[in-house]
Amino acid sequence: MSRRTFGRGLLAAGGLYFTGAVVDPFRLSARADSRQGVEVDYIVVGAGAGGGPVAARLAEAGYTVALIEAGVNPDGDEARAVDPSTGIIYHVPALAAVSAEHPMLSWDFYVKHYSDAAQQARDSKLVPGKGIIYPRGSALGGSTAHNAMVWVYPHDADWDDIADTTGDSSWRAKKMRRYFERLERCDYCQPNAKGHGFNGYMSNALLDKKIFELYPILKDLADAGKVTPASFFHGNTALDVNHPAVAAGDFGTFNTPMHVARQVRISMKEHLEATQLAHPDRLFIITGALATRILLDCRRAQGVEFMQGINLYEADKLYDPSAAPTVRRMYARREVILSAGVFNTPQLLKLSGIGPAQELRSKGIDVVSDLPGVGANLQDRYEITVNVELNKDIELFTRCLPFQPTDPCFTAWLTGQWDGSSTPFFGPYANNALYTSRIAKSSSSRGIPDLFIVGQATSFHGFMPGFSQMALGRSWTWLVLKALTRNTAGTVKLRTTNPREMPEINFHYFQEGTDAANDDLQAVVEGVKMARGFNREPGASQHISAETFPGPGVQTDDELRTYIRDQAWGHHASCTAKIGAKHDRTAVLDSHFRVRGVDSLRVVDACAFPRVPGFFPVAAVFMIGEKAADVILEDAEGDDDRGRDADRQRCR
Repeated sequence: MSRRTFGRGLLAAGGLYFTGAVVDPFRLSARADSRQGVEVDYIVVGAGAGGGPVAARLAEAGYTVALIEAGVNPDGDEARAVDPSTGIIYHVPALAAVSAEHPMLSWDFYVKHYSDAAQQARDSKLVPGKGIIYPRGSALGGSTAHNAMVWVYPHDADWDDIADTTGDSSWRAKKMRRYFERLERCDYCQPNAKGHGFNGYMSNALLDKKIFELYPILKDLADAGKVTPASFFHGNTALDVNHPAVAAGDFGTFNTPMHVARQVRISMKEHLEATQLAHPDRLFIITGALATRILLDCRRAQGVEFMQGINLYEADKLYDPSAAPTVRRMYARREVILSAGVFNTPQLLKLSGIGPAQELRSKGIDVVSDLPGVGANLQDRYEITVNVELNKDIELFTRCLPFQPTDPCFTAWLTGQWDGSSTPFFGPYANNALYTSRIAKSSSSRGIPDLFIVGQATSFHGFMPGFSQMALGRSWTWLVLKALTRNTAGTVKLRTTNPREMPEINFHYFQEGTDAANDDLQAVVEGVKMARGFNREPGASQHISAETFPGPGVQTDDELRTYIRDQAWGHHASCTAKIGAKHDRTAVLDSHFRVRGVDSLRVVDACAFPRVPGFFPVAAVFMIGEKAADVILEDAEGDDDRGRDADRQRCR
């Protein structure tokens, strides 16, 4: 069954539910469309988990904000014109993989894992002549509009390390938790649960455990290797992965929430919609706008140049290199905030003369600020899966008819009516197929747990063309995620000065990286062995017929090391414009997100982290978006625009 068939089947089943039910506030009004060349207070580039909170908070505080986003609204006319089912694919949690391949929801970057061509060629996911697919969000909401919705709080040490490095105590973990509490709407927590928020804009919920009553095979598979964590005996009786004790370093088996509201995906999009509706005279959201460079005046960011149109960027699946888009400019009285993502933010900085001087000069770009760390320090997780084939199909999935208008799974998602359940059950479309989570320590963890192992009813084994069409119903997968990676050798470099072309991205995995002790590789080996151990337990093994990946031919530690080097991947790229200490030449930002050597310019996205936070970074990116908004508003208090104008005049 193809992705398009799947989407159209859902559309046929639920057309009455969606048609005409969505109000699209993102069509530019005549007033917003006429703002070309005029000023707003702030410009934010990128409407994801970093830039979205900043734009919303600044508008709520009374400032005018232009939010420039290259993608479009999944529920908007542009998306529907390409594929009428775009909105449905966005909203249905089980279609996360489909959304990550959808042309209106994701871009396909092609990256290198190695410079060594022979080593790279051993990866079965390699697309010849291009590289390894790396999906990134390309819609309003950024990657929160196409991710797997896993909602995990980072470790306290991630925040304390930034505080120690910069000397800025506002980054201390005890203070950072308040941002999580501010933005979270915990739909699964007990009232007043420690460390949680209940009135924020990011809803999150747990898998409906009724699924285990209805389909005991899933419980058998998910319970294998279950370990009760120490925090259970200190109040974490719900096995909540976002309990403060887990952030402090607890490990074991946990329940991991999704950022959904009941059975529907919630991303940054919904909060931006609500904010724009509440403040239409302050928040101007310009979609289909590809930022091409920062407009600078004497080392001060004064605006952004962008191209208006869709499918303008090379990573776009529908990229049209012959398009001749309109070029526009927007000016900021106060500041420009870049939140374009770990690949595009450094590209945009470099195209504007901010980055490593030697690289910029080699491309004929005038150097405004020599910052060697722009595009350096690229980091990621390492991921690998242990996939097995089951003895028989899981009826939960096989009863679904996604290409039919009478699909019972879609009816359940809409109504909660499920054959076999006397109480509401929204079926398999209401979750992300993540049924259990393990946090563990490898032998090289150095204190904090560094392995996150996820049990899924999928056959997923990496990002490659067509990965969203994976078979469901007769497979089980343990996904091993190695966090706290040692490798910081990845780079994002300009290939050309054309802002529509992708940069060259190379992660320099394993032996090419900075982990000389091979601790990362050893940890992944141990994670695979743990997952295999889960599958050998009697409760699980009774349902398993064969391991398909890595497979019976990969058994010894040396064979596992080779397999992992060849086949591992990641999708949490971060750190390409890091926050750092004053004396650190590779640091791009100070602790207030300000770009060094350039006034009125900040970076607020996953680029800013010195290392990838926690296990899944989306919650952490939301948190720094909220923190950055606080910092920007504090700096704006008492600021005198006349003084800014005088400084600008003296600069000229």
